[in-house]
Amino acid sequence: MLDLLNTVFKYKEKRSPDKLGLYPEAIHTNAMPERRYLWSSRLLVIFAALSICLNMMLVSGLYIMLPQRSSSPLLFKHDRIFSQFALLEKQERPAAAIDLLTESFIEEFILLRYVISSDYDELLTRWGRGSRLYWMSSRLVYQNFISNDLNNNINQFKLRGLIRLAEVEWIKPMSRGFWMAQFITMDYYPGETVPIINVWRAYLRAMLAPIPYANKSLRDKNPFGFLVTNYSMSYVGTPDDPESYLNTAKDVRAELYPY
Repeated sequence: MLDLLNTVFKYKEKRSPDKLGLYPEAIHTNAMPERRYLWSSRLLVIFAALSICLNMMLVSGLYIMLPQRSSSPLLFKHDRIFSQFALLEKQERPAAAIDLLTESFIEEFILLRYVISSDYDELLTRWGRGSRLYWMSSRLVYQNFISNDLNNNINQFKLRGLIRLAEVEWIKPMSRGFWMAQFITMDYYPGETVPIINVWRAYLRAMLAPIPYANKSLRDKNPFGFLVTNYSMSYVGTPDDPESYLNTAKDVRAELYPY
């Protein structure tokens, strides 16, 4: 191998002791054709080596780009919830069974809190201590619910004859144990044919935990131990006029710059 490199890249014939003179080497070009063949072979070897390196680089580049040989379109939609463009979700996506179970419990929890029927005795039973809503709420969450909703509003519901229906629009996990749900309420009053529709958003922390029942027969109230440890909600608006920061910014801009 070393002899081959020495032959190709070193001028071995220049170290020859033969003195050919000016005539046969510089003037009579046909006197030494072997030397021309030697230089031609050297140039061909150099060119072949460069060509092989270049081809290896091109092949490496093609190999790197092989995963990109196909393309798939990405569909986006305007997310009215957060006022931004979001990637369109697939029709089918994998989900953990525990998340699906938690979503169903969150929907039931919201409906238990906000659906109001004409039977107020049933409503008091559904909201009372020992009910399913009671066992699905932590003591702090249930106490806040009793103080704000039951004691203050139940008499107003009776006087005004309110009937309320609720429907959960979507439920999304925000982080581990923290969920956000949006639901609408439809309030029906006596003599009114068109309900008052409002959109609400609930923020809650929920988990599955063992509940210390005093009696084992109470386990059917909450067999999986679903527990809401923190709950809050906010008003979103109406379906036709949702309250968002973009609408608020437009109103403020219109007030500041009317023209």
